[in-house]
Amino acid sequence: MKLRKSDFTGTGKVFRFTLSQMVKGKANIITMLIFFLFAAASIPVMTVMMGGKQTASADEAASLGITAVYVQNETGYELDLGSIPQRNDIFIDTAFIDTDLMDVDWSEDTYESMVKPTEAYIHLRKDTEKMSFTIGAYALEKKEFPDGDLDSCVGMLSGLLDEARYAQQNAKPEQIAALTSPYETKVESVSEYLEEKTDDFDTRFGVQMIYSVALLIVCTFVSSYIIQKVIEEKASKLAELLMVSVSPLAMLVGKILAVMTYILGLVGSLAAVMGLSYVITGQFADTTVLQQQIAASGISSETLQISPVTALILVVSLLLGYLQVSIISGLVGTGCSTTEDVEPANMTIVLLVMAGYMIATLTVGGGSNPVLAAVVSLCPVTSMFCAPVRYIIGDIGFGMLALSWAIQLAVILALAYVCARIYRALMMYRGNRMKLSGWITMFRQNRAKEVESR
Repeated sequence: MKLRKSDFTGTGKVFRFTLSQMVKGKANIITMLIFFLFAAASIPVMTVMMGGKQTASADEAASLGITAVYVQNETGYELDLGSIPQRNDIFIDTAFIDTDLMDVDWSEDTYESMVKPTEAYIHLRKDTEKMSFTIGAYALEKKEFPDGDLDSCVGMLSGLLDEARYAQQNAKPEQIAALTSPYETKVESVSEYLEEKTDDFDTRFGVQMIYSVALLIVCTFVSSYIIQKVIEEKASKLAELLMVSVSPLAMLVGKILAVMTYILGLVGSLAAVMGLSYVITGQFADTTVLQQQIAASGISSETLQISPVTALILVVSLLLGYLQVSIISGLVGTGCSTTEDVEPANMTIVLLVMAGYMIATLTVGGGSNPVLAAVVSLCPVTSMFCAPVRYIIGDIGFGMLALSWAIQLAVILALAYVCARIYRALMMYRGNRMKLSGWITMFRQNRAKEVESR
């Protein structure tokens, strides 16, 4: 039996009808509102649990708590204190006062009587014997600003001193910028230095978890909804009425596409609600703790090598796995007769999906084993979880990924072929929940009937 264009006639009608029914269903509306509430509350709850504190107002966040810094410069270099507020906005409300311009006898012994709790005194000196510079920062014991504010002032003055020293040696502005630019140190092994590939377990596990959880969520949702929808229509005799004008395959495809669209819309809406919740929460609390938690797992845009091609690969892989699980859910649902069969039928799909999810999660810690990567990337149960992630982290090439897609597509077409043969008989089936052996028997019987009719 070959698939013909006529087998899909009426798919659009079934799609629109099923999608309209799901959007208007009271139970679905209530469920959706509950999901939205949980999504909206998730960001502030996680922020509080991870230690995010209430943020300061815009004015407080823009400046330090130090109102004045008295600078005693004995280095022999002229410091441009007036340029400090233009260099960094956090000093906009902090006055840097040169003590040489004040008619006051400054010394480390008398500064305590000269400064207030919101002020500080910084002494820069040159040690001619040791050929070095020292910077002493002083504040009252009962100061009204954090130690970090004083550290920021010391860092700024240290930078000004470096610039003044280089400028006295006739260094050009671009040379001074290069000499005073920040730098970082890195300690690594010889193999890492020679750019040999190393495994970062945290990164591999984090990337696998994010993608796998996303696929697990949509597959779990769609299997439950499809099975429930199919059984409800069988119980209400609606399927028999639709089959008068629509082919069995068109009815199944339209129904599956409608539920898939609904679930994708639901997940997308939940993501949008969480994004809006993140923005709103950021107005009242420090949400950077969430970013820090993600960064701590080794996941970043550099690690994932985010690009349009990478995004396309993830979308294609997710949709193929999503469609594969959806068709299986539709077939399993047609083998049931009553609403009591919804839970055990859905559990069958959930166990199948969970098997792929668990294998993907457990094997990602095995490192870059080429044989293991090939097996989990080509097996239909695990490939939808493993293949795109293994490609992103470099365990397999694009050829292996394309082969994985081809196998998944072949499985999807094979399931559609089975649907075309036995879906009508399954929709009329009434009895105990059909098992795999019953499917095989029905498939053989229908095939034998077709051979006899030729």
